[in-house]
Amino acid sequence: MPEDIAGQLKKSYLFRDLPIETLGAVAQKVSIRKIGEGETLMRKGEAGDSLFMVNEGWFKIVTQDAQGGELIINKTGPGETIGEMALLDEAPRSATVVALSDSKVLELKKDAFHDILNQRPDIALSLIRAFSERLRFSTTYIEKAIDWSQKIAAGDYSFTEHTQTIMKNSGTDDDKATQLLSAFFQMVRSVKAREDELKQKVEKLTLQIDEARRKQEFEEITGTDFYANLKEQARILRAQREANDEE
Repeated sequence: MPEDIAGQLKKSYLFRDLPIETLGAVAQKVSIRKIGEGETLMRKGEAGDSLFMVNEGWFKIVTQDAQGGELIINKTGPGETIGEMALLDEAPRSATVVALSDSKVLELKKDAFHDILNQRPDIALSLIRAFSERLRFSTTYIEKAIDWSQKIAAGDYSFTEHTQTIMKNSGTDDDKATQLLSAFFQMVRSVKAREDELKQKVEKLTLQIDEARRKQEFEEITGTDFYANLKEQARILRAQREANDEE
């Protein structure tokens, strides 16, 4: 059994550079957990007492927006590590992790993790590389969100036509960020819908105002002595014309 776990650890980004002999010692401290689709692996705010290495399946990392809705901030799959931040800074979990499919993870407890870091500095280096990759992705994510926000401010909603469904294999960081910002797309569509509705109301109100103004101007014109005299002269001319026609 430890040999099987060691082979699985070798597929993990965190441990892939270690020789299989070293991984055998790590495997002694690892347990296997199976997570069903839709189940929660960890919750935001919980104490972090272990890290997880995804062996099979995919997970979404989520938090909540100001209205309490789900906001997907990342997703992770085979070979990637989840939950190591809480083991390093001893702060509560920063996000909730939910399985996108039936999955299997390798769990390493906090004390065992710290022992391994003390004994193997090269693992610490692998961990730094993993953090660096996440930081790069976060930069791409933020840049794209800012770019779209600027387009919204300018009234440009063309980018919403490129919405993509969240897939398990997202390709580049740019593709992944676009897919993960689905909540942003939904917000933009709501903003555009409200904007279109407001424009229609303004146009309708403008027509009503114009109609009321024309009516008022008509009443002001027809209420003058000049218009009354003009109307009387027109009546007299019609009467004279009718009299001439009868002769």
